[in-house]
Amino acid sequence: MLSRADMSRQTKPGDKAYRTGLRGRLTALGVADEHVPAWVARDLIQECRLRPRTAWRLASELSLEMAAHRYNVVHGDPRAGMRGSRIWEYEKWPDRGVRPTLPTLRILAQVYGTECGSLIDLRDLESLRPKELAEYRSVFHETATVSQPAAVARRSWGSPATDPHPDGEVLAEAVNLTKTNVDDVQIEDLWSEMNSLGDAYPRMSPASVLRQLSVMRARLSTLIEGRQRPKQTRDLYLLSAKCCAMMAWTAADLGRYDLAQELNSAAWLYGSYADDQLARRQVRSSQARVAYWAGNGVESARLAADGLRYRVNRSVTDLPLILAEARGWAGVQAERQVLDAIGRWSRIEDTDLTVADEDRFFNISKDRRHYMAGTSLLSVGRTDLALAELRTAREEHLTLPPEQRWEAMELMIQIDTGRAYLRLGELDGAAEELESFLEADVAPRPDMVRSMLRVVTTELAGFRWHGSAMAQALVEALLDVCTSF
Repeated sequence: MLSRADMSRQTKPGDKAYRTGLRGRLTALGVADEHVPAWVARDLIQECRLRPRTAWRLASELSLEMAAHRYNVVHGDPRAGMRGSRIWEYEKWPDRGVRPTLPTLRILAQVYGTECGSLIDLRDLESLRPKELAEYRSVFHETATVSQPAAVARRSWGSPATDPHPDGEVLAEAVNLTKTNVDDVQIEDLWSEMNSLGDAYPRMSPASVLRQLSVMRARLSTLIEGRQRPKQTRDLYLLSAKCCAMMAWTAADLGRYDLAQELNSAAWLYGSYADDQLARRQVRSSQARVAYWAGNGVESARLAADGLRYRVNRSVTDLPLILAEARGWAGVQAERQVLDAIGRWSRIEDTDLTVADEDRFFNISKDRRHYMAGTSLLSVGRTDLALAELRTAREEHLTLPPEQRWEAMELMIQIDTGRAYLRLGELDGAAEELESFLEADVAPRPDMVRSMLRVVTTELAGFRWHGSAMAQALVEALLDVCTSF
């Protein structure tokens, strides 16, 4: 949720300042107070690499001694003898410390307001002896990965436990669990609407797409606040992850990079909470795009490479993420890394792919892929290769049905083809491309078009073209367009 700079200033992973910022972001996104600790714990595990028992204690804002005191209260005997040092030993196991027993884990789960399985991870299980592993199997399915966070016990800390009243209340609670505010047909309709908005993106203004996605996100937030069956809750988290990632994508088109980064952080949390590989992969695609256009090429490349780690199935292609990695490295003129990524892309580009509906938005069309290859090669001085890719991009763009063409793509191709001609010393060729751009009637233009206009204007105004009336006229015309955004 916080920026990399903020994370780098932490004294240790997941410190108080980080958690406070995280809680503020979650509250701003409309996450209910009772769900915030589970979101914080998930983030501390995923992003800060904390072990589950430590993450849940910190998410509950408890010191070791406070956790020990509450443990004794839940145990029913304030003098039970749990100490902060023993809590610390449980958190350090299996590297050192002491293995927590199942009864201990169940009490800790009550203290932290979660399920017993949420306090166990793979390293714990792999360190158990066969007999101990058999005992732990009883809690394998208690994890709260795809269910709503368990409510913290309402008993006030320090007050004696009260006897349960089984006269009908237990049955009433069980029956209440069967109630849901959403059905499977509604879930399918939401997915269909989401995919339709993705299909409409190439021919709609970014502001219009963002508005419609915002309405959908508000609907999803309202539904999540209610009660659903676990699978339906997970579906709502996955819908929210994709919705926020698509919103971030379109917010970047509008130059609203701070908003885009916040939306991507929310999308990552939703995808991680649902523990879904495709969702993580899609969010990384959006994060890599936003980071690149916000000016952080290295971070963009890192995010794209990380996205490739999440394997899904054959209908989800690696092509866009590989190219995003190349483009990120191109932002810092890292030629070796760019050529390596382009090589990996070229070996699989012509593979016949059938893209699933759920990944079509992030699996950019072939013209845009060749454009990304071309602009990456151009940035590291491989002008001839870049020009060939840009020509292919234009050919592929013209073969697409009109409703599938991203209108800004032709403008981006014209700008970078003009840049390529300038690199080759062919001012006439550059002028032809840029004059076509100036005559195009495409509005509103995404912010990245303005970014590339600034680049080509700077190159035209360089020393090489001093004294050229044609170059000067182009610079003036392009500056006029820049100011019109």
